[in-house]
Amino acid sequence: MTAYAPARVLLADDQHKVRSALRLLIEQESAFCVVAEAQAAEDMMQQVIRCKPDILLLDWELPGLPADGNKLSALRALAPHVHVIALSGKPEARHEAQREGADGFVSKAEPPETLLKALYSVRDKAYDIDRQPAQFDRAV
Repeated sequence: MTAYAPARVLLADDQHKVRSALRLLIEQESAFCVVAEAQAAEDMMQQVIRCKPDILLLDWELPGLPADGNKLSALRALAPHVHVIALSGKPEARHEAQREGADGFVSKAEPPETLLKALYSVRDKAYDIDRQPAQFDRAV
């Protein structure tokens, strides 16, 4: 079995309670380390530059994200290595996130175990054994 360094996670959600709950859940797992939080898109981009996360948990309705179907384009241009798991309470957001190239999607209505499963799935594919570019399931 291969030992991994903890995957660096950035939490981006405008609700403090959601970010706190996500942090509490994720920090119970030794496979992940929360490196930063952001409450708006501009702050998120600054944290991506500063903290260099492996995984971004992104509230799909985060204030400041473009509404024109290009939510991930600026992020991908800045940090193509960051793997994005979109979070939303709106079921229709799953298809939009998939079209835009998110590496996973988790409904905010799902139990915490679903988010952990998505995190491990993205982490395991990002750190595949032979270090070849991973193929991602677009909707977890």
